Amino acid sequence: MNLFQFSILTSLMLTTVGVLSWLKQPSLCSAMLTFARSNRIAVFFMTISLGWFLFRYVQNLSEADFGNYKLIIGFVAVFIYFGSFALVKDFLAVRSLSIICLFYSREVLDSAWLQDSPGRLLLVTITYAIIVAALYFGAWPFRFRDFFIWLDKNDYMVKLIALSFSAIGLILLAVSFTL
Repeated sequence: MNLFQFSILTSLMLTTVGVLSWLKQPSLCSAMLTFARSNRIAVFFMTISLGWFLFRYVQNLSEADFGNYKLIIGFVAVFIYFGSFALVKDFLAVRSLSIICLFYSREVLDSAWLQDSPGRLLLVTITYAIIVAALYFGAWPFRFRDFFIWLDKNDYMVKLIALSFSAIGLILLAVSFTL
């Protein structure tokens, strides 16, 4: 995908999250608290993460990047996949969502590399915000739970965050056509 396509996709995701958060406001926090500990979603996201890692990154390793050890790296990744379900069961859905966000961010930043368009700066800024959030919630997934417990007590904050996501998504969509 190129920069324009990533910009459109990111803007659609942000706008969709914002609109759905606005529409489903009463049940949003309870749904996200259920998501945080869901084993089915964890299996789904971890499988996507493993596949993305193996087929996008490990398979394309050159000799300078440990390409001679692709098989060993693949086995270690599969061991970590199964070990996560055996040893780190708590908040695995949040951690796996963080992994997917980091992989997606890598693809976006790679497409923006050395592009001259000034409109890419908004996309890159949003991408770095996603990276920070993914690292924070991936390292401390219980903070994800705490955040939605806090949001459940503050209805106006849910509206503000939903409106912010929608506005940022629509602004990025408008800026996308300048890329």
